[in-house]
Amino acid sequence: MKNTHLVVVSYDAMVYEDLDLLADKPYFGKLWNGGSRVNRMQTIYPSLTYPAHTSILTGVLPGRHGIVNNEPSIPGNLKCDWYWFHQPVKVKDLHDIAKEAGLTTASVFWPVTGAHKSVDYLVAEYWAQGKDDTLEKAYKRAGTSDELFDRIIRPLAPKLDTWDSPVTDEGKILLACEIIKTYKPHLLTLHLGQIDYFRHRYGVYNDKVAGGVAQSERYLQMLFEACGQAGILEDTNFVVLSDHGQINYSRKMNFNALFRAEGLIRTDREGNFLDWDVWAKSANYCAQIHLKDPLNMPLYHKVQDLLMRWQKAGDMGIGAVYTAQEAKERFGLWGDFSFVVESDETTLFFSSWKDPVFSPAEPQEPGYHRASHGHDPNVGPQPVFLAYGPAIRSGVILKTGRVIDEAPTLARMLGLDFPGTDGCVMEQFLR
Repeated sequence: MKNTHLVVVSYDAMVYEDLDLLADKPYFGKLWNGGSRVNRMQTIYPSLTYPAHTSILTGVLPGRHGIVNNEPSIPGNLKCDWYWFHQPVKVKDLHDIAKEAGLTTASVFWPVTGAHKSVDYLVAEYWAQGKDDTLEKAYKRAGTSDELFDRIIRPLAPKLDTWDSPVTDEGKILLACEIIKTYKPHLLTLHLGQIDYFRHRYGVYNDKVAGGVAQSERYLQMLFEACGQAGILEDTNFVVLSDHGQINYSRKMNFNALFRAEGLIRTDREGNFLDWDVWAKSANYCAQIHLKDPLNMPLYHKVQDLLMRWQKAGDMGIGAVYTAQEAKERFGLWGDFSFVVESDETTLFFSSWKDPVFSPAEPQEPGYHRASHGHDPNVGPQPVFLAYGPAIRSGVILKTGRVIDEAPTLARMLGLDFPGTDGCVMEQFLR
């Protein structure tokens, strides 16, 4: 087991159609021609980065692992911290399983890994949290060791001290490669955001996105070469996967402005938030509706009636309304919300309570669109899963799969079992 290595790289928002640009390249070609793949993986609901990446490594649906949005719901707060840290996750993940088996683990910018106790070499997806904070303080607060920061991160700091994903991804891949060459971890998980970055700003398919997709080949090559320099290439399994697709939207909606107009959110004369009975927490293409008193049945029914009326109107941006029980049964999604509202696939939800309720999407440049995710996992382009290495059969191609099957399958590539997941091992892939 100690000679087995696994590199898992998530290209955020990569979809099957992107592989047309990569399948004939030298390194993606290894996975395409010499490995096995699932063309389209069903993600979780809501199809957001942080819940999806948590499901990828835990093998369970969001209701079980507890990360149901990118950030917590705090009524009146439109700038909540994201779920940077691992503590809220309610179940074990792949890092835990590997560490318990005595394997060494590493993670670079994988969501929801801050201060993860089972990651030996950790650079969490986390930034300095204000002008008085520093990159060094932030990373060490999020679990990076002094030795790792001084030896590997410090020389790359200019590429990491930014939210600009194309710049940051250069830093991420260099970090991952240096960790591989220096520490040779049995498991390394890496999250790259460039494709997602371009899709959000320019739409689902265009030349800007294609440029971001093209960079994926170079990043994969760098990982292969780092494993070669570390002397572990022949013993390493490589997995390329993604978390969700995206779809274009044409308008934005301030969901809580509707509740404010009904007197269910109260503000002062300047529009500053004062109090609430109902709060819509945006998950981009869906919204989770929280009641201040979930046991107040007159309020519950009033809100339900409002949501159904807005849906039936046909022009309010609402495509479906689910009770909490319906969301649990249909998607494995539950939390401290009472309803989940799905968009009409052209309207993106925001949590603001301020007018106007609706406004047009603003393209980054003329001729492009805006795109996002958080929608029903059956809608739009789907994420991918490709695997190559000594544990992987060649030529197995599945049309569809589920991201909750990835964690137990990845564990098996390391020679480990991962009991208790919602998913199952994709046995077809494994030697």
